[in-house]
Amino acid sequence: MTKKTGIWFYGLSRAGKTYGSNLLHKKIKNSILIDGDIVRKYVSYDLDYTENDRNIQIMRMYGLIKITINSSIFPIISTVRMNNKMLKKASNLGIKVILIKSKMNEMNEMNEVKKEHNKYKNKKNVVGVNFDYEKKLNTMIITNTM
Repeated sequence: MTKKTGIWFYGLSRAGKTYGSNLLHKKIKNSILIDGDIVRKYVSYDLDYTENDRNIQIMRMYGLIKITINSSIFPIISTVRMNNKMLKKASNLGIKVILIKSKMNEMNEMNEVKKEHNKYKNKKNVVGVNFDYEKKLNTMIITNTM
């Protein structure tokens, strides 16, 4: 088994990515949290929420991940978006990519996400509900039962 150099959670808003990331960060010495919302606030503030901009965002995050791994720090990453190209790049670095899903049924989940993110009501794709995820991503899936 290959030694893992990081963990990357992805999934819809409110699925539990940040919760899981924080739990791992407390357990794994020499780890760093690389959260998509924080990176967007301080690095990718020039991007919108289109599919193309989200792909640019995860490429920027990949750059941060490379820097942390080269500094012998274990990255714990969370994003809404993942694609096959990034999955391959992350896997080649030894990063375990995991889809986090909520136990709520999909319709209920979408309604809750939209309510919570009401401040984004005039923007599309903010919480990831408006675009199709690549259906053939070969990743581990964890269902959040909280």
